[in-house]
Amino acid sequence: MKVIFYVGLVLAAPGLYAQSGPALAPISPPIALAPLSLAECRALALEHNQRLAAAGRRQRAAEAGHEATKTNRLPKLDFSGTGYYVHGLGNTLNTQGVTAGVGLTQTLYSGGRLRAQTALADVTAQVATAAVQATRQQQLTETDQTYWQTVALRDHVMLAERNRTQLQALVRDVDNKYRAGLAYQADLLRAQVQLRDAEVRLLRTRDDALLIQLVLRQLIGRPAGDSLRLADSVEGEFATVSPADYAARARAQRPDLRRLALANQADSLQLEVARSARWPQINASVNALYLRQKPGFLLPEANNTPAYALVSVNLPLVHWQENRLLESQRRYLTQASRADLAEAHQQVTLEVSRALLRLNQAARRIELQRLTLTQAQENLRLNDNRFRAGLLPLVDLLEAQTLSQRAATELLDAKVEYRVAEAALAQATGEQF
Repeated sequence: MKVIFYVGLVLAAPGLYAQSGPALAPISPPIALAPLSLAECRALALEHNQRLAAAGRRQRAAEAGHEATKTNRLPKLDFSGTGYYVHGLGNTLNTQGVTAGVGLTQTLYSGGRLRAQTALADVTAQVATAAVQATRQQQLTETDQTYWQTVALRDHVMLAERNRTQLQALVRDVDNKYRAGLAYQADLLRAQVQLRDAEVRLLRTRDDALLIQLVLRQLIGRPAGDSLRLADSVEGEFATVSPADYAARARAQRPDLRRLALANQADSLQLEVARSARWPQINASVNALYLRQKPGFLLPEANNTPAYALVSVNLPLVHWQENRLLESQRRYLTQASRADLAEAHQQVTLEVSRALLRLNQAARRIELQRLTLTQAQENLRLNDNRFRAGLLPLVDLLEAQTLSQRAATELLDAKVEYRVAEAALAQATGEQF
C-alpha cells in the first residue's frame, strides 16, 4: 500500500505544482515564412536597393534643373532697397534717406545660349532617366544570377547529403562483411576514406550555400536571422535560342547606349553654348525707384519717384581667342563621345553574341549530361548488384559511385549555367523586366 501511495504522490506532484505556482505563458512556435519566388526577390531587391534610390533622386534633381532653365527666357522682376546715413563735419554733410526700386529685366538676344541651355537641361534629365533604367536592370540581373546560384547550392547540398547517406550504408555493409571475415580491411579503409571525403565536400558545399544566402539577403534586404527559403528550382525548359534580331534589339533598348547617345547630344549642345559667347548679348530692363531724403546743408529734402528704361548690348571684341579655343575644346569632346558611342555599339554586339553562345552551349551541355547521368546511374546499379553478389571488387563500386555523383553535379551546374546565361542575355539585349 505504501508503494502505491508513493507512486500516486509522484504522479500527482507536477499537477499540484502547476496549480500552486504562477502560470507560464505558452511558447508560440516561430512563424515560418513562405518560400520566396524569383519575382518576389526582384521586387524586394528594387525596394531596398540604395543605388536605385540614389539614381531616382538624381533623376528628380535633373528634372527640377530642366524646369528651372525654362524660366531663363521669362522676364525677371526684382526688388531692391537701400537705406543710408551720411555724417560729415558739423551739419554740413549730414543727411539720411531711403531708396526702393522695382526692376523688370528681359533677355532679347543671347546668340542661342538660352535655347541651348534649355535643351541641354532636357538631355541631362533624359540621361538621369537612362541611369535609373540601367541601375534597375543591373540590380535585377544581379538578383537573378544570385537567386539561381542560391538554388543551385541548395540542390548541391541535397546531392552531397544523398551521396554521404549512400556511402554510409556502403561502409556499414563492408564493415559487417569484414567482421564476418568476408572482406579485407583495406576495402573497409578505402570506403571510410571516401566517406570522409564526401563529408568534407558536404561541409564545404554548406558553407558556400550559407555565403551565397548572405549575398542574396543583402540584395533583397532580409535580416540575417530570418529563414530564407526559395520556391523555384532549376528544372524547366532548356531550349537553344536562334540569333534572330538580338543585336538590333540591344542597340535600340540598352540604357547605357542611350546614355552615351545623350552624352554626345549634350556635347553638341555645349558646343552651341560655346559658340554663343562670340555673339552679342542684348538685354532690356525697366526700373522704377522711390527716393526719400531728409535735408542737409548741401543736400536738400527730396521725395522722388523716377522711372527709366535701359537696353544693354555686350559685344565681345578682344578676348585673346578664348571663345574660339573653348569652342574647339567642345568640338573635340563631341567627336570623342561620338567615337565612344560607335565603340560601345561594337561591344554590345559582341556581348550579345557571347551571351547567345553561352546560353546555347549550356543547353547542349544539359542534353549530354542527362545521357551521362542516365548511364552513370545504370552503371552504379549494375555494379552494386555485382558487389552484393560477390562478383565485383569494392574499388569498382566506389568508382561507379563517384562517377554517378559527378554526373549529377555537372548536370545541375549546366542547368544553373543556363539560367544565369538567360539573365545575362536579358541584360545584354536591354530587356525591361
